Amino acid sequence: MEILVNHAHIFQKEVREDGTVEALERFLDECEIDKAVCFAPFESYFNGNGESPSRWMYEQIKDNDRLMAFGTIDFTKDNLKEQTEEIYEIGLAGIKMHPAFQKFKVDGERACQVYEVAEKRGLPISFHTGIHWHRISSYNTLLYDEVAYKYPEIKICMEHVGGYSFFNDAVAVMCNNPGKIYAGLTSVFHKDTHKYWYLGKEKVKELIWLTGIEQCVFGLDFPYTKPAQITDAMKTMRECIKEMGIEQAAEQKVFGGNLLNMIKK
Repeated sequence: MEILVNHAHIFQKEVREDGTVEALERFLDECEIDKAVCFAPFESYFNGNGESPSRWMYEQIKDNDRLMAFGTIDFTKDNLKEQTEEIYEIGLAGIKMHPAFQKFKVDGERACQVYEVAEKRGLPISFHTGIHWHRISSYNTLLYDEVAYKYPEIKICMEHVGGYSFFNDAVAVMCNNPGKIYAGLTSVFHKDTHKYWYLGKEKVKELIWLTGIEQCVFGLDFPYTKPAQITDAMKTMRECIKEMGIEQAAEQKVFGGNLLNMIKK
């Protein structure tokens, strides 16, 4: 079974040496993972000399058959639609957005400029959800229901599934929009090091029971995790599937199949 996973943050070597494409490939080898979807760096982490992080990300992986990439949007600029069009034009697979870190309102006018183009171009969006030290009213998990309502053709992945604090809200949004929103199972089994995103086995099983295995996408959170953590998380994910008695193909869905469905045009 070929394994494809989501959510690998990539950095320039001078910014974070353990977050480069080369470091990611070593990480994948150690975890016995075949392929991954990478996220371009946010503008505040990028030394671009005028080049966009999305275009830089494309150049890093364009000849690499193990990696696909999502672009990012610089919300300090006004050309939001043009940036989104660029992600489509250079052939990236989707968009990574982080409302709390980038300080935009999930259903605000500026974000809606991105959604408008993303829907037209068939670009999925992977959102960070859960606590992240910015005013919660701007990135309340329930606001993703508004996005799904206004832009019904966009495929959304809620990374961390609301985290420890907003898991129930994330599940509510998923159940209210069946088949349209994916659960990013990223750092949800790391209780000691990622407590704000921790869900544990029982909540993940509840998630699958309520929303279905077809909406679950396994993620790395590279380089913020260690290979041993990912290996253990993959083992725990397989235990959840086995304990629920789900069909044999469930592993293939969580470790690649659902992600491919999310990003296909």
